[in-house]
Amino acid sequence: MLLVRTTLLLGCALRLFAQSDSAQPDSSQANSGDEYSGPAILSRGETPAGKTVAPVAFRPYIGVSGIYNTGLTPVSVNSTGQIPSTDSYGLEVNGGAYIYHVWKNTTLGLDYRGDYRHYSITSYDGTDNVLSLVLTHRLTRRVTFTLREQGGIYSLNNFLLSSPIGALDPNYLQSPQNDIYNNRVIFAGVSGDLTYSLSRRLSFSFGAGGNLVRRQSSALYGMTGATARGDMQYRISRHTTIGVDYHFAHYEYTRGFGGSDIHSVGFDYSTQLSRHTQLSASIGAARLESNSLTQVTLDPAVAALLGQTVGIQAAHRLNYAPDMQARLGNTFHHSQFSVAYLNQVTPGNGIYLTSRNESGNASYSYSGVHHWNFGANGTYGRMTTLVQTASAYTVYGGGAGITRDLAKGLHAVLHVNAFHNAIASTAAFKRTQYSATLGLSFSPGDVPLVLW
Repeated sequence: MLLVRTTLLLGCALRLFAQSDSAQPDSSQANSGDEYSGPAILSRGETPAGKTVAPVAFRPYIGVSGIYNTGLTPVSVNSTGQIPSTDSYGLEVNGGAYIYHVWKNTTLGLDYRGDYRHYSITSYDGTDNVLSLVLTHRLTRRVTFTLREQGGIYSLNNFLLSSPIGALDPNYLQSPQNDIYNNRVIFAGVSGDLTYSLSRRLSFSFGAGGNLVRRQSSALYGMTGATARGDMQYRISRHTTIGVDYHFAHYEYTRGFGGSDIHSVGFDYSTQLSRHTQLSASIGAARLESNSLTQVTLDPAVAALLGQTVGIQAAHRLNYAPDMQARLGNTFHHSQFSVAYLNQVTPGNGIYLTSRNESGNASYSYSGVHHWNFGANGTYGRMTTLVQTASAYTVYGGGAGITRDLAKGLHAVLHVNAFHNAIASTAAFKRTQYSATLGLSFSPGDVPLVLW
């Protein structure tokens, strides 16, 4: 289920390596000129953890692990009409490279992760590849351009798209999430934003983006989307920024008629609670208009004429939903802690179309014991469709792991997870999935491998 987390574990190590190679700057300190340098602003795609990443030139990594999964779910039914659940074990080889470089006016973060998995049941064999990029360029003393990109291909459900680049938020690019089936997914998302600093306190940002999701199975929906946004932020003190934002999104889906338009407005608040701790939040509401096809019962006179009792007609729906998120990040020399809550409208997961997605997660990692790192995380999610008649999909669970520094750059990794997935009214889909990973990884650095 979550075998690809092995690759993410290696990637997360690179962030800590970067933080260990040089002193972390206090992000509350203002830079020269009018460039904004306050706490992270969520409406601009920033995350609190991303504001503390220090420059590093190049970090490659490679690893091999034994893997075991329960609850693998193909897009099919068995001879009794039930959704099958498969247990399997195998081998995974993964690798990649992480680049983070700072020039005078430009910052580049580039992260590539890839893996190949071979199972005892070969139909689940596959490879995953993900590329993430963040490029920030200061065009003038007052104008900054930021380009974000994430794209790739994967086949494991609950695949995590977070990146050690830190400043890249997958939700900002509307990357796929909460997949139910193990099915090949191809996705790409890109955004470009211009930020104009009228002064050291007042700034404006405008941006647009596009995203694409395609799924291998013809039974699942693909999606094409476009977004536009703008905000105004005012730094009321050295440590605190407030502002307002507007966001527009349009989604269209494969395999059907219709789409959705979402308009949302929000109030933003970001603060530096201490040298190591940031809190960022955005609270607002969204207005959703959607067009789709729906089944209706025909009038008896029409039914007698056509020889059928039901028909299909276009339907227009109007919904209102919360649009909010909050993130707390805390990074010390030997530990990292983060907690996040989101309640937003998303493009769905290939089965659910435009949906309200409520989720929360927390993670903690500690590397203060010589040669060792310990970590744990927990997550909860509930997806409710806004344009279909279907019960909510929920998932909750967590994981824990240990890494041991065996030699310079060589680490042993043990990681276990348990997650429960369910659709409320569907007894056929209520299952708990387990995964375990044990292996070796190599990446340059003098600290133990970090799990999250």
